[in-house]
Amino acid sequence: MKKLTVTLIVLFNIFLMSCSVEEEVNTPESYSATIADVSYTQLDYEIIELINNYRISQGLSNLAILNEASKEAIDHNQYMVTQGTPSHDYFYLRSQNLKQTVNAKTVSENVAFGFSNAQALVNAWLNSESHRENIENPEATNIGISTKQDAEGKNYFTNIFVKL
Repeated sequence: MKKLTVTLIVLFNIFLMSCSVEEEVNTPESYSATIADVSYTQLDYEIIELINNYRISQGLSNLAILNEASKEAIDHNQYMVTQGTPSHDYFYLRSQNLKQTVNAKTVSENVAFGFSNAQALVNAWLNSESHRENIENPEATNIGISTKQDAEGKNYFTNIFVKL
């Protein structure tokens, strides 16, 4: 009986700790900033061109730029710069926002930092199985992109792949 009670207490605690409510409650206020306009850098366009050229070489379709996905990428890059490290923190929010605003069916993302040119960045993503899978996803129809530099000049990158 004592083992059963202990087991039930442990399972109950695991259930409580696995809930994502705590993460949602602790979402930084600055993370949810609303971006009014989306603008793209030359580096952003180079990254998209390299990704689309690679997709075409693999028999896949081009990805069209989706401003709503880029808004999410911009917010996330600002967060990463503030944190000083690349991450997929709060991806569920970006995914949920895109599912609600543009009726996205699927959402995935690639993040990186420190690269100074598009070719090096895309090569690194293509050499990583999970990043390459996002790029090669045959169901993806659109892409959002953001490149942001921190105070030291280090680039942060977020690409969001969407199926509409």
